[in-house]
Amino acid sequence: MFYKFQQKVEHAIGSVFEKYGRFIARHPLKVILVVVFIDVGLGFGLLRLQTESGIEQYTPTDSTASKNRDQIRNMFNVNTSENFYLQSLPDLGYYASVIIERKDGGNVLDFSLWGDISEIYSLVHNITAYDTSAGSFTYTDICAKRFSACVVEGDLIFSAAFLGDMTLGSITYPTYTYLGQTVYINRIIGGANATNNVTNYAKALKLTFNLDSERSSLSRNWELAFIEKIVTYSNNILKVKYAYSDSLNVELSKNVTGDIIFFSVTFTLMIIFSSLALMSNNCVANRYNLSFAGILGTGMAIVGSFGLVSLCGAKFVDIVGAMPFLILGIGVDDMFILLSGLADTSAKDTVETRIGQTMRTSGISITITSITDVIAFCAGAASVFPSVRNFSWYTGCAILFCYLNYVTYYIGCMTINEKRVSNNLHFWTCLPTKSKSEMEKDGKPKCKIFCCAGAPHKSRDEIEGPIEKYPKAVVKRVVLFKPTQIVICVFFALYLGISIWGTTDFKEGLDIRDLVGSGSYYYDFYDTDQNLFSQSLIVSLNFESGIDYRIDSTVSQINSLVTNVQKVQQVSNDFLLSWIHAYRSSALYNNSTAAAFIGGLQSFLSLSTGEVFVNDVIFDASNTIVASRIHILTESITSSSKQADLMTKIRDSVDSSSLPVFAYAPGFIFFEQYVQIFPQTIQTLAICVGVVFLVTAIFMPLPLMILLVTITVIMIMLGVIGFIQFWGLTLSSVTMINIIMCVGFCIDFSTHICHAFVQAEGTRNVRVSKALDMAGGPIFNGAISTIIGVLMLAFSSSFIFFSFFKVMFLVMIFGLIHSVFLLPVILAYIGPQYKNSENDTFEGKEITFNNKAYTSRQTGPEPLPDYPGSE
Repeated sequence: MFYKFQQKVEHAIGSVFEKYGRFIARHPLKVILVVVFIDVGLGFGLLRLQTESGIEQYTPTDSTASKNRDQIRNMFNVNTSENFYLQSLPDLGYYASVIIERKDGGNVLDFSLWGDISEIYSLVHNITAYDTSAGSFTYTDICAKRFSACVVEGDLIFSAAFLGDMTLGSITYPTYTYLGQTVYINRIIGGANATNNVTNYAKALKLTFNLDSERSSLSRNWELAFIEKIVTYSNNILKVKYAYSDSLNVELSKNVTGDIIFFSVTFTLMIIFSSLALMSNNCVANRYNLSFAGILGTGMAIVGSFGLVSLCGAKFVDIVGAMPFLILGIGVDDMFILLSGLADTSAKDTVETRIGQTMRTSGISITITSITDVIAFCAGAASVFPSVRNFSWYTGCAILFCYLNYVTYYIGCMTINEKRVSNNLHFWTCLPTKSKSEMEKDGKPKCKIFCCAGAPHKSRDEIEGPIEKYPKAVVKRVVLFKPTQIVICVFFALYLGISIWGTTDFKEGLDIRDLVGSGSYYYDFYDTDQNLFSQSLIVSLNFESGIDYRIDSTVSQINSLVTNVQKVQQVSNDFLLSWIHAYRSSALYNNSTAAAFIGGLQSFLSLSTGEVFVNDVIFDASNTIVASRIHILTESITSSSKQADLMTKIRDSVDSSSLPVFAYAPGFIFFEQYVQIFPQTIQTLAICVGVVFLVTAIFMPLPLMILLVTITVIMIMLGVIGFIQFWGLTLSSVTMINIIMCVGFCIDFSTHICHAFVQAEGTRNVRVSKALDMAGGPIFNGAISTIIGVLMLAFSSSFIFFSFFKVMFLVMIFGLIHSVFLLPVILAYIGPQYKNSENDTFEGKEITFNNKAYTSRQTGPEPLPDYPGSE
């Protein structure tokens, strides 16, 4: 029943495709010109291309942290030119930072080094920048200030008290008392060896020069001048590592765009491979020109899709730079499938008939794979991650354009080429030529025969290249030979076990160092900062309006809130920066009336002991507190999973309070991805697999085939996820893009084999053999071409591009072995088998009898295949 239904569906859809193919065959040149005009015209949309770079493209939009950041900006106004406190900022602010180490790796707490360290300090202080409106200015002119002095985190190391303690070897660690304030000196002294909370040894010192956020353009100009100057600094004893507030974003974009040059190399390699794969020594039937046409069509699809998506307003994110490498492989894959379908047609038919038959068979096949690819990326376009979303828009549109170009422009090119072949014209000169036997009879030189002889092909074997012909011949013998079938089954059982094991150990996280590359100055700075200095986090508990801070019940609720938050394992119990507690402990505290409470608080905030809280309490025009906050401190955490866990637990503790309060830290913006990446990936994968199931059901409504394709996709996905874990990748917004992309490509090869099997006639073994004949060559060519397409990314210094290569390489390898080894073995045993009609004919052999050649054909039962083990 399903087979008959499938035949009707195949016939109905095939008839449409055949009529369409015949139409293109009647108007090839017009179709080509229209497509070129559209692609080039849309390409002008690149003039409106907008780029978006930076680390936040890998964080979810509209996350809780991003909404809280907007709330912080609306609730609190921080004047960094007068009252700079790091804990008050809604973001990381503007700054330049230097880490100072000894070249020999020794102790930097050495008084003899202080002259050189002071020189570095003065060098940064005196760096001059220029702005067209402000003129020349130094750090002192643009620095963030407190008590009218520039705020340099770490400048206490130049104080007499610190130098005295250093001389005595009595620097307390991890906290240090300076001017009556407790300073977490583990953020300034790195790699310290402490005994009884005292240290006299450290591997590094860090100085952070904070800048005025209110004058952002001037601050940015000074940061750029800082980089230009500090990179030239050298010292015989000390080495300096450096960064500024935008270093990560700049180095990330530089790392990605620097590798775009590989595209030109890939383009060249793809042309060479396609030409070699399609070239033959028959100068008439040679398909060399079609390889150029295919590559050009793919290039036009990339240009047209980029232009269209740019016109629609989607921004070009860094990882989109990897997309052209991918599209080249996809386009060439479609090209080989179409040419395989054309080679399977009868050379005796007209060109129009043959093009129509090609679209009936191969046209449906590439339609199935293209639709699944596009819809898979449509699922990715709904992601909360800007990088995933924009990559999906660009890539999905490019795949659609690539498909449309191949079923229009390329079919037109195939038509023109076949008309040339039917007219016996040379593939390069387009002049009439003679066959090899005719030229040999005329006594022509071998060189001329090689360069000029040719004739229209009569069979598939005459035009197939070595890559198409020989691998599938070997594979047919392997997959239909019982001993090797057992080996294949054992191999895939082991593969599945290893894949599941790797998948269960797949970790989440994104190492910032990977994004910039080991050659970047920021890589060295970040690596040292993470390994030697405390990465503790100041988290603010932000109270909205409507709270009466005078009453004891409110204070009790705040105390209960703080207690609950400090119960979180990674939160310090020794730190609380709270204006309400400090005010209640001061001599100015007055709770007799509301006015007295506010008056005493404002007086307290004007004192030196209270000014640290000046950004934490906001009054409206009527002197009512409309917003306030207190601060807690976490332990040093560098693990992404622990960071996500910390943020979640703090939020849970805060949410349990009846007060209108929320927790926020600038780092939460980046931690959000670790919370959302897993459910987002699972949700998108489920949608994509469902789409695979649905599309396969529409075009190939056979339950067993739908099940086989779906299971194959799942097995390939398990393999990719499991093995990239062994290859050092983790689940992040970068690898999420790759995993989503995999779903579309997992289906390609398996669909080609299954569709060819359904179309073939005969018993299971014969149909498997015919399916490999039809789809085996294009699958090998497609896999090799896609690997070539991403091969240059293996030499990329960009983690984004290199991870892209890893995933695509695994997808192609696993997709290839599943489609040409596992599926044929399964189909040979349980593939759908339908009742053959009495006049079913099976191909026989060429035999000679009485000096005459005959073709032996047999009807009815299938003849035994002629290879070892077939009996």
